[in-house]
Amino acid sequence: MAKSSDWGLTDAGFRRPTYAELLDALEYKARDLFGSKANLTVRSPLGIFLRIYAWMLNLLFSTLEDVYNSRFIDTAVGSSLYNLGRAIGLRLLGAQKAVGYLTFTGDDGVDVPEGFLAETTAGMQYITLRSGTIQDGSVTLPASAVNPGPDGNTTEGTIKNITNPKLGIQSVTNAKPFEGGRNTETDAEFRERYYLSVDFAGGVNIDAIVAEVYESVEAVIAVTGEENDTDFESESGLSPHSFEVVAYGGLDEDIAKAIFKRKAAGVQTFGNTTVAVVSASGKTYDIHFSRPAPVDVWVQITDLVTDWHFPLDGVEQIKRNLVEFIGGSARGGLNIGQSVIQVALPTEVLKVPGVVDFNLKISSDGENFSWENIDIAARQKAVTEESKVSVS
Repeated sequence: MAKSSDWGLTDAGFRRPTYAELLDALEYKARDLFGSKANLTVRSPLGIFLRIYAWMLNLLFSTLEDVYNSRFIDTAVGSSLYNLGRAIGLRLLGAQKAVGYLTFTGDDGVDVPEGFLAETTAGMQYITLRSGTIQDGSVTLPASAVNPGPDGNTTEGTIKNITNPKLGIQSVTNAKPFEGGRNTETDAEFRERYYLSVDFAGGVNIDAIVAEVYESVEAVIAVTGEENDTDFESESGLSPHSFEVVAYGGLDEDIAKAIFKRKAAGVQTFGNTTVAVVSASGKTYDIHFSRPAPVDVWVQITDLVTDWHFPLDGVEQIKRNLVEFIGGSARGGLNIGQSVIQVALPTEVLKVPGVVDFNLKISSDGENFSWENIDIAARQKAVTEESKVSVS
């Protein structure tokens, strides 16, 4: 019988006794007080009392364990977890809207107002976030989905309809995908973001800048950063005494503002995208950062063998697991610059019950499949979607 001194707070952490251990300890104490012949059977008054008391103690120890676990990021859940995040300025992300850019064509001089609506052929609506004037036949404006959630994520060229036509505006399209729409983040996602943002509470180092972008910019899917504190150009082409933020998802303006908020004075920014940011004093600064080139990944699963444990939606679960692991139009998956390692993918398939055997190959062009890894460069991001995963 486990000693009661081994329960509760110990050098190894919190030890919660089981119901059986509690009942065993209570019966041992009862025999010590009332003699070894005390009737402790299930139907005896004393036996019933001990079982009720053991049940109540079990509930109490369970509550105490929850209180203990609420002190640590790895074990806290719900509001206890979010309270720990607030200590470093981290808050739970609610459902987010997909963001991107809309290009309007029409007559020069015609204003496209803020709040102007466009939609896909399926009726998903998007709204401009600022106004602009058509010049040289077109104007491109930042926009977001009207409603939050992953349904707002859409591929390039799918937003073609003007919801409320205006004289002088002829057409609309999105040259690039709208991404970043998501549901409220889960506890696991919050923990991941917590560890990525441990430097968020202070400092101007590259980790703090990356954390600022990841934490404060809506619809950002992945962020990395690199700094060069030498007098020479780095192997990756980074200028001397500069840093580079590589961000996938989110609006250019929001990313530039987040970088400007954190960067130290006099330190150069580097990248393939430039945005002018106006400071509180009215001065304009060019902020540079990079956008990674997406690398499409196809996954081919053949000769799938399953048993009776395989669920009816098992194929959909396999596809969803692989998309979440590699990365798609929402947060999660491989980070920027992370290669697709073929041997890591079968684990995602085997998470679905009932999978017995299969062959898995990958491709970067959708035609030539192999067991070889797909190398991803520092300024690239592996992406996929369920339509690029085939199961047979």
